[in-house]
Amino acid sequence: MNLYEVLEEVRQWVGDRKATSPYTKEGCRVSMADLQSKPVNRVVLDVDRAFPTDRAKTNQCDLILFHINDAQNDLVVVPMELKGDPDASKIIRQLQEGARIVDNCTPDHITINLVPVLVHGPGMHKYQRNRLRTARIRFRGEKFPINTTTCSHQGNLAQALKKSTKR
Repeated sequence: MNLYEVLEEVRQWVGDRKATSPYTKEGCRVSMADLQSKPVNRVVLDVDRAFPTDRAKTNQCDLILFHINDAQNDLVVVPMELKGDPDASKIIRQLQEGARIVDNCTPDHITINLVPVLVHGPGMHKYQRNRLRTARIRFRGEKFPINTTTCSHQGNLAQALKKSTKR
């Protein structure tokens, strides 16, 4: 099964639970501009629509982007949490749940470049920032750092994804 077939399988699984642009939660917006993939090679799952729950009692991320990086020809999956005022402990749990969802909806034999991302408002407290820098999200026997970017500027997701190759 090639990457495009996997993405099509994910697209069918997502169905009408896909997120629509603009991608905004809690007053925080993520921009897909400057991503290294064509829009046709992307699917964004709105986790709240896919798994409706009482938000106060759940640990699930907001969005999950599945896309094929055209430059590197690999499947990149991005569990995202959008927060104006982040709490590191809760964000770690939410992104870990996003990784679990990805694991359950993708074939085991496909290599996935998982990039957990927090999109946050300005002025994150130093303690929260340091906690997120050291945290790792477990996925298929590996540990992945949490990348961060700020809300509402053009290309903020592409900026966060560039960090994933630097850590």
